[in-house]
Amino acid sequence: MMLSKDFEEVLIEIAFSLTLKDGWKAFSLNQLAEEVGEKTAMSPILVSNHYPAKSAILSTFERYIDAQVLAEEIHFTDQDTPRDRIFEVLMLRLEMMQKYKTALSRICKELPLDPLSIFATGPTLLLSMSKMLNASGQLKNGLLGVAQAHGLLAIWASSFRTWLTDNNPDHSLTMAKLDRNLRYGENIIRRFPKPITCRLNK
Repeated sequence: MMLSKDFEEVLIEIAFSLTLKDGWKAFSLNQLAEEVGEKTAMSPILVSNHYPAKSAILSTFERYIDAQVLAEEIHFTDQDTPRDRIFEVLMLRLEMMQKYKTALSRICKELPLDPLSIFATGPTLLLSMSKMLNASGQLKNGLLGVAQAHGLLAIWASSFRTWLTDNNPDHSLTMAKLDRNLRYGENIIRRFPKPITCRLNK
């Protein structure tokens, strides 16, 4: 069953509201199902079937934010470097998450107590990074693309932690951290030897 964007938005809003009220670990999935059912056409039983664990809520949130980013028209110029493009896409992603910042901060404080959610959400976040690379025109094919996504995930996680505590209106601390992380990643890539190509004599 395909869930609509409106349904996902309602689910996220209610889940994060319950998080702010009771805490990520403490709020009840049954309560979530009941409240979502009241505001949508889906029965609480179906809500529970689709969201049997809180990790599913986080995965839905990541995909929801991805969709918002990808729906935006991002205008790059010929002067933009690959780092500039990835920087712009990731900052846009953080902008889309801004309204949820308080709830996300609460969730991140409690996630160490919920290792299942961390483990289960990992693949979704990795896919999100592939989408961000693709949106910036930098995604490579094959194993190189997989390595790219893993590297960008580490950069994102570090920058995201800074963003959670960055209260500057212009997010200057976050931008500085993201820029440093991307430059560091570039330096690591430059150290890798270039692949050797062989030409067969005809």
